[in-house]
Amino acid sequence: MHWGYLFTAFGGALVEFVEAAVIVIAAATLASWGPALYGTLAATGILAVAVAVLGVGLLHTVPLPVLRAIIGGLLLLFGVKWLSKATVRLGRPRPGGGHHDDADASPHAAFLMAFNGVLLEGAEVVFIVLALGVTGGALGSAIVGAVAAALLCVVAAAIARGPLGRVPEVALKFVVGVMLTSFGTLWLGEALGIHWWGADASVIWLAIGNLVLAWLAVTLLRSTAPNRASAGGERA
Repeated sequence: MHWGYLFTAFGGALVEFVEAAVIVIAAATLASWGPALYGTLAATGILAVAVAVLGVGLLHTVPLPVLRAIIGGLLLLFGVKWLSKATVRLGRPRPGGGHHDDADASPHAAFLMAFNGVLLEGAEVVFIVLALGVTGGALGSAIVGAVAAALLCVVAAAIARGPLGRVPEVALKFVVGVMLTSFGTLWLGEALGIHWWGADASVIWLAIGNLVLAWLAVTLLRSTAPNRASAGGERA
């Protein structure tokens, strides 16, 4: 067992699996676990077939920047849509407190979101494992490290499932919108050749920036809501 390669693969895969887990949990919590899990299994199956057919040749066959551009763009669209609607709802609550929107939390959307996230992050894990295995002659150790990281994320996701289910939908959609927008921006930017400060860790400061901007928008909407209500009353 090559412990150095094992821990390297574990650390690299853990980062990718955590990002995938965030997206899958978000999709499952806002819609349902069934479509999110189906999307996860579908992406995993495609990656397994690709590895079985192409093996090490996958390193030179799959254009990862193109994959990042497509999936990053799709997640950015999901994130902006959810974040904008959640911002409006937090800034101008609906009468009666209703916030549920089946169109945003459809099984189709949950499937696509989970599928896209797992496909991209899984592809990056495959690249990490194959690169370590080829360069260091330690493919078995790299696989063990990646599998250990995957199991850890599955356990963490199962634990987080319960608490997240008790979070109000509009608040959850707001946070998820921030995260998806940040991931989408990160991946699309990487595909376009942007070198983010902090590499994958840059998703943290991207999320903080998006959160601050979105909350400023919520504050602005709340401050103007009474004025709009007063104006409407005077016209009536």
